[in-house]
Amino acid sequence: MPELIRWALVPLMRAWSATTNRDYDGIPRPLDDQRAHSPGINSDRILIFGSGPAVGWGVLSHDVALPGSLARALSARTGRGADVDVVPNPHVTIRTARAELDGLGLWRYDAVVVSLGTSDAVSLVPARVWQRELMALLDRIERDSSLTTRTFVLGVQPIRSIAAFDTALGSVAEKHARTLNGLTASLCAERVRAYYVPMSARLVVTPGRVRTAAHYAQWADLLAARMAPILNAEHLDADTADTVGSGRSRARDAEQLSPDPRRAIDRLGILDSDPDARLDRIVAIARSSYGTASAALTFVDGDRLWDKTNIGRAPRVFPLAGSITAIAVSGPGALVVPDAQAEARFRDHPLVHGAPHTRFYAGFPIEADSGERIGVLSVFDPEPRPAAEIDIVLLRELALIIQAELGRLPG
Repeated sequence: MPELIRWALVPLMRAWSATTNRDYDGIPRPLDDQRAHSPGINSDRILIFGSGPAVGWGVLSHDVALPGSLARALSARTGRGADVDVVPNPHVTIRTARAELDGLGLWRYDAVVVSLGTSDAVSLVPARVWQRELMALLDRIERDSSLTTRTFVLGVQPIRSIAAFDTALGSVAEKHARTLNGLTASLCAERVRAYYVPMSARLVVTPGRVRTAAHYAQWADLLAARMAPILNAEHLDADTADTVGSGRSRARDAEQLSPDPRRAIDRLGILDSDPDARLDRIVAIARSSYGTASAALTFVDGDRLWDKTNIGRAPRVFPLAGSITAIAVSGPGALVVPDAQAEARFRDHPLVHGAPHTRFYAGFPIEADSGERIGVLSVFDPEPRPAAEIDIVLLRELALIIQAELGRLPG
């Protein structure tokens, strides 16, 4: 679009956009928990942030909006679990997007999905501003995330597929959106860790509805088809010799260790606290489900490990150094040790050659809401057992239930 024409149209487009946006005040959107989950061994951690499809216009739960739809679509393609967090803001623009990332802990995500551009296209943001701000946004994500985090930038959805913008002025905005999408595709093509995903799916218009669950499922399939091969490439083809189901490299684990787990634990106020019946029940379910002599919910406290819940014969407090639990808390997935006495690094540990004589061990890390790994849910037994017999999916689900309970604790 010639700059003079764009400049002349800007006041009209902004006034039209403001009027249309006021009409959205009465349109339903999710107000529930801003995360979604699909079960499976291990998990891909995804963050969606921005406006447009990220907001969930037209539905009442993030589970049927883009987060839940993407979690299910990814799991169907990867065979792994998926945990999807969303930070929706219908008012965010390319100029304000970087501020949305403050405090999000991008280092803990496998992928960041950026959903921006509808408002910018409608207001005819200058192409040079879009390019400059998008470059700065991608730089910020790369700086604050881990080396294996991948960024997926959604193209601006077809403007006239939005009923409120299906007018002649909508055609002007849609043409400008194509310009912005071209710039986005070029910028992502220049980067190793960023990918452009065009939102070109033809959505069937549902009379009286802005968007439906079917629309989000269609978008999620489009996005998952692009994301799954890239995320799969980040997982090891085979598990490491000491870990079943982790699918991550130790270099990646080191990157994702929390910068300050003690502060996260202090916020919870859980160390040396009284028993909690809800947590006790979950740990009891774990022991019963796996038929082990012992199970525990253990937290890291400096150079020691402290059991909030302990069912069995293990000590309530023991050193962090050299323990199986120390290794379990350092990784994002399950740690399964079929026979600790068969491994040189464990066989001399006091809890292996002495009471409770741990030989079999399975643990899954517990995270704080801010992403720090602060503890482990574990089951263990004096008798060894084959790793293939262990239901890692169940262990992960129980660990996630504990995380949800921790989020409800007064802090």
